[in-house]
Amino acid sequence: MAKSGPQRYPGASTANWYQNKYGGDAMDSNTIVWHTTEGTSLPSYNGGAEAPNFTARPNFTAKRLEWFQHFDFDVSSRALVNRTGGVETNTLNVCQVEIVGTCDPTTHKKWGSTPHLYAPELPEWAIRDLAAFARWAHGQHGIPLTSGVTFKAYPDSYGANGVRMSNSAWTGFKGHCGHQHVPENDHGDPGAFPMAAILNAAKSSTGTAPKPTTPAKPAVDLSKLVTAARTDPGAKQGHQTYAAGVRLVEAALRAEGLLAAQYANDGSFGTTTVTAYAAWQRRLGYSGSAADGIPGRTSLSKLGARHGFTITN
Repeated sequence: MAKSGPQRYPGASTANWYQNKYGGDAMDSNTIVWHTTEGTSLPSYNGGAEAPNFTARPNFTAKRLEWFQHFDFDVSSRALVNRTGGVETNTLNVCQVEIVGTCDPTTHKKWGSTPHLYAPELPEWAIRDLAAFARWAHGQHGIPLTSGVTFKAYPDSYGANGVRMSNSAWTGFKGHCGHQHVPENDHGDPGAFPMAAILNAAKSSTGTAPKPTTPAKPAVDLSKLVTAARTDPGAKQGHQTYAAGVRLVEAALRAEGLLAAQYANDGSFGTTTVTAYAAWQRRLGYSGSAADGIPGRTSLSKLGARHGFTITN
């Protein structure tokens, strides 16, 4: 299929151009696949053997994204697994964009004060510049400013995550998705990516009025939380069985005045959190073994209703 429209994104550097080494297949792209690099610098991509079409690197001083282009917009790049005999991935009319940063909350915490992009909490200027790219891709190549898929938080987005497309769904897809949605792949990036905010920002400058969106409430997996409450107290200090869900519960317990601030974001359901949760159960009228600090569906649902999270499993 022939390429159409301008192939170079205005202002993008071609200092790391790999198309001459890995020619790729010409196509007429109708999908953008978003990735995170899980690093803080421009990757080497194994000399281009694993490169996307574009990389967006943050410039924190200038508060903007710096763009690098590695392949033409309508040439297949190499950032996806493409198994022999399966469905096409890299070559199925997809343009791929890597964002220098992480979607992993553990990595985000580890990097601490080191300047970096964390996909679930992108600054306004990063959303602005990603929206500008989406708007250009829409205007010049007709990429729909739609998504229609759920971006799950990492690490739940890894592997068989419940949002990865079937081969047939992938073949028929058009618009914006993430690495976590592509069949034959197991990566979970870009995690809880603010796709709706990016597309709404892109639409706001196209004459298409963005539709109001209600942010999805975060979810706590009850079975994982119970496992954490039974495992963490007896494990090594600071052990995290289910950090993401525990942090939501810890924040709620802190808001209820039942957990001190220094324990309210460590992601470990240790003895202090068990004690705080038992106090919550007693506040609801439970006593004895029913107020043992191990979450139950009713008590957790009431906590979630008050503090903005839902319950699964």
